[in-house]
Amino acid sequence: MLLQKEATDANVTIKAYKAGEIKLNTGIFDQVVFLADGDKKDFDGAKNFEQLSFEDLNRHLETRPEVFIIGTGEKHHLLSAKITQQINAMGIAIEAMASRQACHTYQVLTYEQRRVYALIYP
Repeated sequence: MLLQKEATDANVTIKAYKAGEIKLNTGIFDQVVFLADGDKKDFDGAKNFEQLSFEDLNRHLETRPEVFIIGTGEKHHLLSAKITQQINAMGIAIEAMASRQACHTYQVLTYEQRRVYALIYP
């Protein structure tokens, strides 16, 4: 079996997740984490997944990713069909999943050099 070290150009990487806490290579966070263009960015939208709106997401899409991952917290919750359709209409694939899976998916996609954003609720 051939093993190779994963490498990424991202300045910020996810190291671990546990309920209520997201560990990045830059620190540990107990509030929503927004990752875009390889960095942690400020997110001035909804503080919990249940209140997330299209407007919250849209104002942070000045550059367009291929994929937008939403971590919904400890458990998986569905993103509204309306938000999904609005983001898809912009040419962006969007997926909501439990935050543990969102962290893993984000890391895999960044190692593949994909343009991916992640909004992860602890």
